[in-house]
Amino acid sequence: MASWQAQVKNIAVALAIVGGLWMALSLGIGEAVQVVIDPDDLSNPLDANTTAAYGGDVDFIDRIATAGVFVVLLGSAGFGLLSTSTGNPPFLNTLIRYTPVIVGLIAFTAFSTEAFELISGDRDWSAYSDATNGYILFLTSMMVAGLTSLLKK
Repeated sequence: MASWQAQVKNIAVALAIVGGLWMALSLGIGEAVQVVIDPDDLSNPLDANTTAAYGGDVDFIDRIATAGVFVVLLGSAGFGLLSTSTGNPPFLNTLIRYTPVIVGLIAFTAFSTEAFELISGDRDWSAYSDATNGYILFLTSMMVAGLTSLLKK
C-alpha cells in the first residue's frame, strides 16, 4: 500500500501534467519553447498573449519553470520520453529525478502568493488566461509534489 506522501505526490504530479500541458497548448508549443530558449529574440518575438500569460514580462525564473514543464511532460510521469538510465549523463538523471523538488522550490520562493491563493481556494480563475491558470496550476502542483517528496521516510 502506498504511503499518503506517495499518493499526494502522484496526484500533484498528475495535476502538474494537466496544468503544464494546458499552459503549453494554450501558448502554443513553439511559443513555450521560445520562452525557454530566448524570449528576447528579435527575429522571433513572443506573442503578446504569451508575454501576458507570464505577467507582462518573461524573466529567468519563468524560463526555468517553463523548462520544468517540458521535463515533466517528457518525463516518465508524462509522455515517457525522458527517464533515468545508466546510459544518461549523471546530471540528466539527477535533473529528471529531482524535477519536482527543483520546480517546487522555485514555485515556493517565486510564486508562493499565487500558489497559496490556489491551495486556499481563493484564486479567481476567471481573472486570468488559460495559459496563466495552467502555469499556476503546474507550479502549485509541483510545489506540493516537491514538498511531499522531501517528506518521504
